[in-house]
Amino acid sequence: MRVVVENNSCVIIPAKNEEGSIAFALKGLLDTKLISKENVYVVDNDSTDKTNEIAVSFGVNVLFEKERGYGNACLHALSEIAKRKKQPDWILVCDGDGSDDPGDLSLLIEAYHSQNADLVIGSRTIKEVEKGSLGFLQKFGNWLTCLLILIFFRQKFTDLGPFRIIRYQSLLKLNLIDKTWGWNIEMHVRALQEKMKIVEVGVWYRRRHAGVSKISGNLVMAIRVGIKILYTFFKLLILRGR
Repeated sequence: MRVVVENNSCVIIPAKNEEGSIAFALKGLLDTKLISKENVYVVDNDSTDKTNEIAVSFGVNVLFEKERGYGNACLHALSEIAKRKKQPDWILVCDGDGSDDPGDLSLLIEAYHSQNADLVIGSRTIKEVEKGSLGFLQKFGNWLTCLLILIFFRQKFTDLGPFRIIRYQSLLKLNLIDKTWGWNIEMHVRALQEKMKIVEVGVWYRRRHAGVSKISGNLVMAIRVGIKILYTFFKLLILRGR
């Protein structure tokens, strides 16, 4: 298995009020020795706690994005990455709450290279996950979205998880614009529409290291996110087709 450090890669970690988890997430990622800290971009999405200060202490790139939204954070990081003298080969996107297991990063990298993939998704449903890590609404929403993809694109997937690697040039081709919680589904659907190769890898998913999820921990928010994901899916289908 290929586990050599690849300096021609970047990591994007959107984070909002993750002072209890960001150190755990960053330490785990850097301890893999697969990613150099100068290639990690933590985007503080208008936190009111010490997320920014803690991330800075790790020597990684820390950006501040005042406009709230997962997509806004990712787009900000990409705008900074575009300024690099040498463009990365691939981008890893992961959460800052410690739920993603960095030990699985080597699996995503291996799949990326061995299968010449454009997009590698860390599936949280192929393997067993830590009890309580995925709520009912998350599971249902995930199942429904994967079912819609099967119906409209005739391709079977088990998850749309946030732990993912995407080829940088492929990412640029997608022209992603969603600023909030439609970012991941927009990436997935646009990749399907562009006939890109998408691969799933089973990963271990944990309960967040600290605090309460901004989505699964809030029923109203979970419903809003679910509606946004469905809206984004059908909007892309209508505007761009299959």
